Amino acid sequence: MMKYLRFALLLLASAAIAGGCSLTGGQSSQEAKPNTWYEVADYIDGDTFKVKVGDEMEAIRLLYIDTPEINKSNTPAEPYGPEAAAYTQKLLEESGEVRLTFDKELKDRYDRTLAVVELRDGQILNEQLLRQGLAKVLIIEPNVKMENIYKQLEQEAKGNKAGLWNSGKEASIPEVHVKKAADTGLRLEVDKPAEVVTIANTTSSPIDLEGWKLVSVRGNQTYTFDSFELPAGGKVMIKSGKNKATSSETAQDELTHVLIWEVDNVWNNYEEDPAELYNEKNELAAIWEDK
Repeated sequence: MMKYLRFALLLLASAAIAGGCSLTGGQSSQEAKPNTWYEVADYIDGDTFKVKVGDEMEAIRLLYIDTPEINKSNTPAEPYGPEAAAYTQKLLEESGEVRLTFDKELKDRYDRTLAVVELRDGQILNEQLLRQGLAKVLIIEPNVKMENIYKQLEQEAKGNKAGLWNSGKEASIPEVHVKKAADTGLRLEVDKPAEVVTIANTTSSPIDLEGWKLVSVRGNQTYTFDSFELPAGGKVMIKSGKNKATSSETAQDELTHVLIWEVDNVWNNYEEDPAELYNEKNELAAIWEDK
């Protein structure tokens, strides 16, 4: 909803007072959790709906996006507000259940759960609304994990003049471009069947990767680097999947390191699944195009 932008500063102030929520921040049994399918219980508008969690209903607010207002309390609907609400309801009805992914801050000031929403067919509801031109990107710190990716989707919808971008007069909120880092000298390669990502440092200096993020774009899965320095001319292999090695595995040579992504089946072997590497400033540092 476009009015959601007006509360951005209040959101941050509220978070500062109450303290940010996280996935490890003591969720009760009656709060939605990741990697769990929940029954859709009610429809509100383009970016808000409810799921059934235990014996209660929990409001879900789509992360990183904002859809136009629908008609409420005698306030006229904004352009494409009803279309966004109808599209969201259609996809949710077809799915029946959803699975949620979170960022750093779990709740907004209205106690709604902030989430990326996966449908049963593998589609991401947030992203589909952007592609259809029925939503704009809305980033509110500290939830910035998918900022650059979602802004790319918005730019594609603009180029296609989809939905609310059809007039050519709409502006993003705010109107900014995808942030890219200067050439880092890092090269990214993914062996999807083997579930192995290789990052090579082609420079003559070591690169501190602490706080950097490796993202599987389609799966919306993120590996965050702890304290790790990639030596000049060195490589690091990030392994995932059911057959991943143990953390004690030795590399082929002293310039190749092995790190373990403690999840299974990160990479989609049936559809395009690009990989992106972001630095500690959330700038796009390297990309692997899955073509």
